[in-house]
Amino acid sequence: MSSLSEPGFEGTELLDFMKSVLDDDEKLRAKSIKQAKANVILTLKNKDKETKSWFFEFKNTGEVRKIDGTPPKADVALFMADKDFLKLVNNEANPQKLYMSGKLKIKGNLMKAVSLEKILRAADPRSKL
Repeated sequence: MSSLSEPGFEGTELLDFMKSVLDDDEKLRAKSIKQAKANVILTLKNKDKETKSWFFEFKNTGEVRKIDGTPPKADVALFMADKDFLKLVNNEANPQKLYMSGKLKIKGNLMKAVSLEKILRAADPRSKL
């Protein structure tokens, strides 16, 4: 398995855990695809102003991967600071408040973006402890 974490992006270590949960749990992956029915690009900016992107393929395969080069076609694109993503996945920030304050930018289908939050929470291995 290739790592999804990226040096200098604190929140991305959790993407590896979530990917392994989705890879190991076929029912969760199928539920995620059924729930989202969308392809999503997540772009994060770190404190050094570097950006990296990840692709969540939740129309057919339930795959999550880094984007190198030209991004694939997506239904939704999310843009946020790495520190805000870390707060979001740690339940320290509300996605609606991040969006309303301009810290989370969304291009595309807003309702599809909402479904991604549910998938991230369901795939978070820490919630199963």
